[in-house]
Amino acid sequence: MFKKDLIIGLALVIFSAQAILSQGFEENKASVFTLSNGMKVILKEKHANPLISSMIYVNAGSKYETEYNNGVTHLLEHLLFDGTKRRTREQISEEIKSKGSSFFNAFTRKELTCYLVIMPREFIQDGLDIQSDMLFNSIFPDSELAKERNIVIEEIKKDEDNVDYQVEKFFDAQAYPGTPYARPVLGYENIIATIPKEDIIQYYQTYYKPNNMVILLMGDFEMDKMLSLVEKCFGNIPVKPLPPLEKIVYTPPEDKLVKYKEVDTKNCYLNLSFKAPHFSDPDYFAFDLMTRILNSGETSPLYKALTSEKEPLIIDLSANLETQKEFSALNISILTDSPQKIERILIVTDQTLKNLTRKKLDPSTIRNTIVSTKADLYYQEEKLYIYGMTIASTLVNCGYDFLESYIPNLEKVTPEKIQKVSQTYFSEPKYIATAVVPKVEKKESSASSSQSKYLKETLPNGLEVIIRSNPDSRVFALNILGKTRSASEPYSKTGIVNFVNSMLDKGTSKRSSETITQELASIGAQLKLTDDPNVPYDDIYTSRLYSFIRFETLDEYANQGVELLSDLVKNSKFPQDEVEKTRTEILSIIKREGESTSQTCRNLFYSELFKDHPYRKTVLGDENTISSITQTDLIDFHKKFYSPKNMILTVVTSLPPDKVLALIKNNFGDIPSTDFSSPSIPQPKMITSPAEVKKEMKKEQVYIYLGNLLPGIDNPEAPALEVANSILSTRLGLNLREKKGLAYSVGSSVSFDKDLGWFIASIGTRPKNYKEALDGILNEIDQLRNNLASEKELETAKNSLWGNLLFYRLSRINQAYYMGVNEFLGAGYDYDEKHLEKIRAVTKEMVKEAAQKYLDTKNYVLAVVGKKD
Repeated sequence: MFKKDLIIGLALVIFSAQAILSQGFEENKASVFTLSNGMKVILKEKHANPLISSMIYVNAGSKYETEYNNGVTHLLEHLLFDGTKRRTREQISEEIKSKGSSFFNAFTRKELTCYLVIMPREFIQDGLDIQSDMLFNSIFPDSELAKERNIVIEEIKKDEDNVDYQVEKFFDAQAYPGTPYARPVLGYENIIATIPKEDIIQYYQTYYKPNNMVILLMGDFEMDKMLSLVEKCFGNIPVKPLPPLEKIVYTPPEDKLVKYKEVDTKNCYLNLSFKAPHFSDPDYFAFDLMTRILNSGETSPLYKALTSEKEPLIIDLSANLETQKEFSALNISILTDSPQKIERILIVTDQTLKNLTRKKLDPSTIRNTIVSTKADLYYQEEKLYIYGMTIASTLVNCGYDFLESYIPNLEKVTPEKIQKVSQTYFSEPKYIATAVVPKVEKKESSASSSQSKYLKETLPNGLEVIIRSNPDSRVFALNILGKTRSASEPYSKTGIVNFVNSMLDKGTSKRSSETITQELASIGAQLKLTDDPNVPYDDIYTSRLYSFIRFETLDEYANQGVELLSDLVKNSKFPQDEVEKTRTEILSIIKREGESTSQTCRNLFYSELFKDHPYRKTVLGDENTISSITQTDLIDFHKKFYSPKNMILTVVTSLPPDKVLALIKNNFGDIPSTDFSSPSIPQPKMITSPAEVKKEMKKEQVYIYLGNLLPGIDNPEAPALEVANSILSTRLGLNLREKKGLAYSVGSSVSFDKDLGWFIASIGTRPKNYKEALDGILNEIDQLRNNLASEKELETAKNSLWGNLLFYRLSRINQAYYMGVNEFLGAGYDYDEKHLEKIRAVTKEMVKEAAQKYLDTKNYVLAVVGKKD
């Protein structure tokens, strides 16, 4: 029923024989087959944990659309979750959940659509059966089609409010004119609203064929059994002819051209596109490696050139090699704070690229970049879905042979080859550039910050409400902060806040879970109640200090949205069947995180740093505490924890503050007060000697967490500590990752509560590098303690903190979230504006003094998790 094409070491994730243990080599091989109906199958065994991911790539994206159906691929992606000949939307969702799936999703790009699921190995047959049913038997009920049109339209509106989306759309239109790559993946509102159902079905029937798909399966399975299972689920789908793809003609830049666009933004976004060699060109790999070097953060020659002047020209920079079937392009993205700097940035960029033609790169730079590339992709393999997302475009565009030879070809690149390819492409650099800049304000208009109006009031029941209103966006964002998360949890019920939050959308006295889902969709709302463990960096909002309820809709739906959200907070019923389903999901996440060296090390560090303090508790709890929590426990704790005096409700909107306050009062003002009060947070015991804790895990790397306690957020030295940490984190990345190649992940952080804080430096490395990595961290801390930082380091750190603050306040929901956090910490909802002034006032002497006082290399907590060398 199938033929085996070849067995390959999938090159994007395989180390050379010298770089990995011999017993691990077989695990890194993939087998590639073709079913009799033309479907490509890639099987990759990974036995680290009992999960299997299935990722199915369809050659269907905006590239395959026309001007008249632009967006149909993404709309179709939504529709495939809405019912088949065998299953309703509800049955698909419930079946996936009931089988312990931790991830069930899809994404659309210009050249592909991918459907992915991660399931326990025992249930992977169910997952594949559902995927096959969705891909080949979807029926598109009229009621679901109307709903999905609205959802996609709201997604388009939401993204239009995001400056990054505007930047990307403008750049694509200018860099790839006359090609399908100029079209946005989401399409346009008028097309999504009016495209006939028949056209959607025709597109579906045209491209959703087994001979137009690739399936990648990774995880805990046996090759032969999995291949038989794939044949059973997909092999009986008949092969069908595919239409010829219209020829795409890409015209590379022939001159230096910059196009400007004004939008509502405070920063400036400069994007440049240069001609690059096609992936079939022997020069491709030298060009690719050169791109990676340009994208190497603060070690990048381009980043250095653009930040070496007295006033740095840029805030951030990234470079990537766009690799499509028809062409390649080097795209450089730059963030700066002033339109006046753009001309100088272009001159310096031009000069830097020309310099690559005159001077050979250091061989160590090339070697370290290759090592980092290998390590980066190898680590991604541990997160099954990340790997599949990373290689998606390369797999679809370039094929298996390219993947097989990718790393070996990179390893053949020499300084001479990079210089030669630079001479070919950058002797006289040509580009198309787009510059998205702030709108020029009329003299009579006031600054945007003055357009914001704040209103703060405590309701009679004790609920603290803070509203910020400005006309910048149509988004209505509301965040509810639950105070003193870990401190409020009984030790025997650790994780109950996360359990409660996970249940808030599972049914109320007025609404079923299904009704809640439908109403959220009808107003295009986004509701986030917990960290998503399957999304990278999603846990940045999750804290032992507080919980969150993040809610977004549009201003026009504020009334419906606030009423719905208040019902979830006031009237949650915690149905017993949903309690058990949620318990199973949480236990699955706990078990999965227990397999992670970094997560395990993080929890071990906190337990030792805080000992008997509430912050030693994990956010998720453990198997014992979660297993012990009853429905009654959830109901009782919910009434206490989400009582009015234990919440801070923040809103960012363009609606008048008084009208929003009236809306909040009407929906939240009737929540009864309780005698529950937020517990006080004790001061933890200071670290007066080295404290080391270890846990062995059979992993390929060892993880290190090192740190100690700091003062609270209002301490005068807190800003200097933030700057010191930014400098230290940069040095760790430069010296331990880029120069020594010890790690993919290395850095440091500082966190603050009201009256206490803590510092962490962390690194993941191979066991043989353990001592060098630990000594390296301690040495970098000592260097910061004993020597003044340079002026450049100081300025870069300040700009980095400034840029990060701006970045994490881009969306209204983040603005609402941080307003609540700052108010809870006692710093005030408008803390950010004052804080930046304090950061800019920090001197080199203040950095050194703060480091000497608080970053102690004699008395600290050290947590180590992983394999012994």
